[in-house]
Amino acid sequence: MVYKAVMALFSCVLVVGCSSNQQIINKIQLVQTAGYDKVGDRSLCSVITSNYTEKGKVSSQLLLTSSDSSFDMIPRLNTKTSKTIQYGQMGMVIFSKAYAEMGIGPVISGFCRDPKIASRIQMGVTGMEASKLMAVANKAQESLYLMRMVEQNIQSGNLPRLNFKHILFNYYGEGRDIFLPYFTVESGSVKIDGLALFKHDKFVTMVSIREAFLLKLLTDSSRNGNLLMPMKGDKDNSTIHDYVLMKSIASKVHYHYNTSAPEPVVDIALKVRVMVKDIPSWLKFNTKEEMDDFEKQLGKYLEKEVQDFIALCQSKKVDPIGLGDFVRSRTRSWNEKDFYETYPQLRTHVTVQLSVEQSGVGEL
Repeated sequence: MVYKAVMALFSCVLVVGCSSNQQIINKIQLVQTAGYDKVGDRSLCSVITSNYTEKGKVSSQLLLTSSDSSFDMIPRLNTKTSKTIQYGQMGMVIFSKAYAEMGIGPVISGFCRDPKIASRIQMGVTGMEASKLMAVANKAQESLYLMRMVEQNIQSGNLPRLNFKHILFNYYGEGRDIFLPYFTVESGSVKIDGLALFKHDKFVTMVSIREAFLLKLLTDSSRNGNLLMPMKGDKDNSTIHDYVLMKSIASKVHYHYNTSAPEPVVDIALKVRVMVKDIPSWLKFNTKEEMDDFEKQLGKYLEKEVQDFIALCQSKKVDPIGLGDFVRSRTRSWNEKDFYETYPQLRTHVTVQLSVEQSGVGEL
C-alpha cells in the first residue's frame, strides 16, 4: 500500500510538472539564433526566437536591439516582447565580418562563463550584416535553420568538425587558431561559402568551401567532402579540360616533426580513400596500371592543393591546422611568440596515399 501511495504521489507530481511546463513554454520566447553587428560605436544584436502558440505549432520571429555593449542584449530584447526572453536553447551565433574584425573574444569568454550556453552551439561569420543574413534565414520559419545547415555540412559536406568545445579549444589553446563557417546569400538563399580564419579572436581572411575540405582532411578523419579535380583532355585534343569529382570515403592524417634535416620540417602524411564519378569518356581503367596511374595523378593533385593551402595560412599568419600546437608537443622549450615570428618560413612536406574505391557515374 505504501508503495502504491508513493507511486500515485509521484504520478501526480509528474502531471503537475508537465502542466506547469506547458504553461511556462507558452509564456516565453526561446532565443535560438543570435547575430552581432557593429554599427558605428554601437553593437546591434538580432535574434531569431521560437514562439510556441499552441500544441504542435511553432513560429519564429526576428527581433533587433542596439546597445553600447553586447552584454545587455537579453534585458533590452525583453522590452520588445510580451513574453520573457530565454536563451538556454540557443544553437547558433552569427558575427558580421566588421564585428569579427574587432574581436569576438568577449562574446566567447562570456558564453564560456554562462552555464546556460550549451556545448553544441555553433558560430559563424558573414560578409554582410548579420541581421540581414538572419532575415533571409528566417524566411524558412525554422529558428535553428543556420545551425542545422552547419551540422549537415559537417556530416555530409566539406566543413571540418565544429562546435563550441572545438572553438574554446582553438581559442584558449596555444599554437592554434579559430575557424568558423562563412555565410553569404545567393539568389535569395543562405549559402555556406567557406571558412572564416582568425588570428586570436580577430577575423583575418576567408577561404573557399573547397579549401574547407582540405582543412577537414588535415584536422579530422574525414568520411565526407568533395573536391573537383581538372584533368587535361585526351591525346587527340590536349586543350580540353575535363573534371573528375572525388568524394572522400575515409581519411587519416599523420604528422611527424623531423628535426634531423638541416632545417626542421613537419612531414604530413595523408591516406585518403575516395569515390569518383562523371569520369571523362576518354579516361579508361582497363588495366591495373591505368588505375594506379589515375590514383597517383589524383594523389599528386591533392598534395599540391594541401601544400598551397598551408602556404596560404602561413602567408596570412593564421594557424587553423594547429601546426604550432603540434610542434609544441614535440619541443621542450617551445614559445608561442617565437614560433609565430618564424611560422611563415616553417617547412612542411605533404605526401598523399590515395586509393579509388569506386569509379563511374553515380550519386555521391
